[in-house]
Amino acid sequence: MENRKIENNILSARAVAAKVLAGLDFRKPDAAARLERIINKTDQQARATDLVFGVIRNLTAINLVLQKTAKIRGEHTDKKILALLRIGAYELLYVPATPEYAILNDAADLAANVSKKSAGFVNAVLRSIQRAIQHRSASLAGQNPRRTLPSDDKSGCVFTIDILPDPQQDLAVFLSQAFSLPTWLIRQWLTDLGPQQTRQICQASNRHPSVIVWPNPSKITAQQLQQQLQTEGLDTLPSPDKKCFKLLQSIDITGLTAFQKGLFFVQDPTAHAAINLLPAEKDWTALDLCAAPGTKTAVLGLQNTGRIYAADADIKRLRKVTENCNRLDIKNVEVLKPAQLEQFLSRKPRLDAVVADVPCSNTGVLARRAEARWRLDENSIIRLTQTQMKILRNAIAIVRPGGFILYSTCSILPQENQTLIQNILRQNPGLALLREQFILPAVETENDFDHDGGYAALLQKQ
Repeated sequence: MENRKIENNILSARAVAAKVLAGLDFRKPDAAARLERIINKTDQQARATDLVFGVIRNLTAINLVLQKTAKIRGEHTDKKILALLRIGAYELLYVPATPEYAILNDAADLAANVSKKSAGFVNAVLRSIQRAIQHRSASLAGQNPRRTLPSDDKSGCVFTIDILPDPQQDLAVFLSQAFSLPTWLIRQWLTDLGPQQTRQICQASNRHPSVIVWPNPSKITAQQLQQQLQTEGLDTLPSPDKKCFKLLQSIDITGLTAFQKGLFFVQDPTAHAAINLLPAEKDWTALDLCAAPGTKTAVLGLQNTGRIYAADADIKRLRKVTENCNRLDIKNVEVLKPAQLEQFLSRKPRLDAVVADVPCSNTGVLARRAEARWRLDENSIIRLTQTQMKILRNAIAIVRPGGFILYSTCSILPQENQTLIQNILRQNPGLALLREQFILPAVETENDFDHDGGYAALLQKQ
């Protein structure tokens, strides 16, 4: 029995996930904060995290299966019971390694805490799903697309009944329901990139993102870091260029000695490539306008012996910048709160580079920020581009002539990226585009780690 609610006040992963998901507003980015408040109540922290974000990531498909197999509609179901049903459905559909009896029994036990009747109801609904499943995990090749929910790029859950709409009639609606992504977003990707790349983006947006660690070059080499992690019981996979490593176990890295000593930092390869578009000068004065949580700032500080200033509109998140730099023993970064930034700029400092890693739609990082998909709409993109343009104009205004502006997003929408940069270049004839990179999110291949999507442009003020 996996429900350990009573013994020593330890909760099962499912109990913790249910507490987080019950009543969660999926349009708000507060799932991580809710989880953090109670994660210490379970000794299955990695699993609880997977259950929470697995449900969030696959919400449309889960709701569809509940409706198709048991006529369950969320608006008519108690929030606590609905959370348990979604967790059970997620495990049946997407976690085939977990035995079905464990999923059903624990869900019923947890529902019994609500009422005896609820336990029977939850058991009956999950059994309806169970009966409708032909194979919990089978190769996608040759399957009926209407009866197959993809779980990754190679396999999926196969049903005995039609679950999904016909892809021949409307591919955007099919992909939207199969991968739990907004239909309007799928339509734009289909228009901009075509069906093959759109499906690849969908798969990458629903992957379990890897943890990629990079050595702190001021403290340790890549080879030494790998050896250190091995001494702490961690298996790692080096990147093809041997510059970073993928962690092969799901753990809380903050407990590692190597982490606490600042021997490494975590960063997705796409974000790492973006900050490295800036020339690696040694004595620049640089300003990061949207610094939190601070990994890009830290990389800049490690590469540059000059002075780095880090600012952000969110004072709470600015603390992460300070924590990051302190842990990595970076001495040349100064954090500026909004009022301090205003005073700093009033002195008209000579800035050699300004980094503008602007707020964006997160369409390149939907696997990592699963809930972002539920708060996206076309009007929010318009508002974001206005904010992005304002920040970029500010960056151009404060950098010295001959200085550099690095504009970056974790979006893959052209209106936040290429189109916006072309607009700013037309408005500023004295601005030059030196380098540009656009990376789509991708699942792991034989030659590369899985990674997020994003955009970066290196501009120089003439």
